Amino acid sequence: MPFLGLLATIVVGAAIWYWRLKMIREAGSEVIDSVERMRGAYKRKQFRKKVEEAPLASIEDPVIAAVTFYFCLANEKPAHKDEATAVIRDGMREIVPAHDMEEVLVMCDWIARNVINADDPVQRFQKLWRSHLNQSELHQLVSIAGAVCEVGGGPDEEQERVLRVLHRKLLN
Repeated sequence: MPFLGLLATIVVGAAIWYWRLKMIREAGSEVIDSVERMRGAYKRKQFRKKVEEAPLASIEDPVIAAVTFYFCLANEKPAHKDEATAVIRDGMREIVPAHDMEEVLVMCDWIARNVINADDPVQRFQKLWRSHLNQSELHQLVSIAGAVCEVGGGPDEEQERVLRVLHRKLLN
């Protein structure tokens, strides 16, 4: 009889230790799953950020960069976007050939819709503009940006801030 008691104690002890190890393994699996979910969320965020910046990253022409920037400014006042488009068209009339104007405007408008912050193009394109444009062209870029901001009763706070950043980055 004592042998059966000893055997029952060993079986119960083994079952308890098995259950404890199983619970530790499950807890470890949950921690690993949580870490993997956080890692996946981080990678998705990085990928989303790259995708959002991709249209801007593909621009290598200072004219396309400027028109895209103008549309970013115009997007700050969506109610006056048609008027701003007319200002952009008028400002770029001497720079963009007439047969390419509509295509440039449509493409730049599409790219600008994917831009979250209006000063992102300034940060991204300042080197491109400084290397490809002379001083008078830089002044023209800033003046057209100012004209776009004047549509709809003058620049709002965000547009004023972006214009200050543009002026500081290009003309100082």
